Amino acid sequence: MRYALVLRGGTIVTETGERVADLAIDDGRVAAVLSPGQGDGREIIDVRGKHLLPGLIDPHVHYGLGNGLDDWDTETRSSALGGVTTAFSFLMSGQSYLPLIDEALAVAGTKAHIDFGLHVVPSAAVHLEEMDAYVERGITSFKYFTSFRGDEGAYLKVTGTDDGFLYEYLERVARYEKGLACVHAENIEVVWKLRARLQAAGRDDLAAWDESRPAFVEAEAAHRAMAYARETGAPLYLVHMSSAVSLDEIRSWRARHPDAVVYAETCPHFLTHHKELPLGALGKINPPLRSRADVEAVWAGIADGTVDTIGSDHVARRKEKKAGSIWTASAGFPGSGAILPVLLSEGVRKRGLPLTRVVALTSANPARALGVHPRKGSLEVGADADVAVVDLDLAREVRPEVFGSYADYSLYDGWTLRGWPVVTIVRGRIVMLDGTVVGPKGYGRYVARSSAPSRRAATREV
Repeated sequence: MRYALVLRGGTIVTETGERVADLAIDDGRVAAVLSPGQGDGREIIDVRGKHLLPGLIDPHVHYGLGNGLDDWDTETRSSALGGVTTAFSFLMSGQSYLPLIDEALAVAGTKAHIDFGLHVVPSAAVHLEEMDAYVERGITSFKYFTSFRGDEGAYLKVTGTDDGFLYEYLERVARYEKGLACVHAENIEVVWKLRARLQAAGRDDLAAWDESRPAFVEAEAAHRAMAYARETGAPLYLVHMSSAVSLDEIRSWRARHPDAVVYAETCPHFLTHHKELPLGALGKINPPLRSRADVEAVWAGIADGTVDTIGSDHVARRKEKKAGSIWTASAGFPGSGAILPVLLSEGVRKRGLPLTRVVALTSANPARALGVHPRKGSLEVGADADVAVVDLDLAREVRPEVFGSYADYSLYDGWTLRGWPVVTIVRGRIVMLDGTVVGPKGYGRYVARSSAPSRRAATREV
């Protein structure tokens, strides 16, 4: 058979192993995995010496917070440069999400370079009332901020809630077969007290930001979310876990409740950066950059399976938004394009992290959590032909233009990372080649998810 595209002689990596083979692609899907040299295609790319990974799924991006709706162009380009083939972006508002969903789908459909999905952030009664309508539009994952109380989320037009709302949110999500309840875990009421003390003491440094939102406020809120999720039966996804104490809390919970469905996500910056670095407000993010010991603890969580997924928490804000006091500068920074280079350089190269584990963290596990496996996150026959072709020996110095974001910096500027994607393929089409996005904007498709009205029993997989 003559296929549309054959990737010849590369090492195909799945979450269970590696093999040298030809990957045949036809009609946007994986058509066959063949012995080396056996695939015949209208287009053949020699990838001998390279590794073929399922395209990355970034489960945690914030398109729209950098340059508005144009983020759907620039930031999906940035993701594609890093081997990301599907990204899930959050919508945040205190009003009904129905018009925002329609707007996001219309704009993304004309601008996105990669496939995309949506989450919404419930923060008002109307959001719980409309949840059926969100599911009908293909959205089955949601995110609640335990930190949005009082006017803490006003800058995003998100209203404050309480633990009663959190409990009802989890009850609602549990009604759906593929529902997933994401939670941003921070006890903001403790943060308010600590922040006031530090400000009164005249502190204005990156370490003070961590001291105002210390690891225990993350761990306590994560524990509370796990307890409520167990009571309601909702599968839980704890976003951006950053600390040793939080990961220990998750380990302990899973050991006591082996039937619990609790996914733990971390971010690339928690693998590489800490509060002692001279970043100032440039390094401000929620939760904060932690200690050197926490960096090592997160790597340990990746190695032992405590951490399930990697999300970037990508925000394309420019340096000018990060200027000024640590207390007033904007939180967040770009990172989607850095996920794979960081894992390859700092994990595979320096720490011996298996490539199979990289696939689990960046493709298979997020696809399962979000209910799109094996169509996404795998290279099984019949899956969407989303592929990141990786050169493990390629060394590249990071400059702002390397990641192509609207943001004019990254935390990795000046770093030399070894191991980069050199080809990104989305549904059988090459969208990035040798560090240049070659696919058209508007090629990306919406990944709509469906869910039955009652949730099936879920099984956590690592």
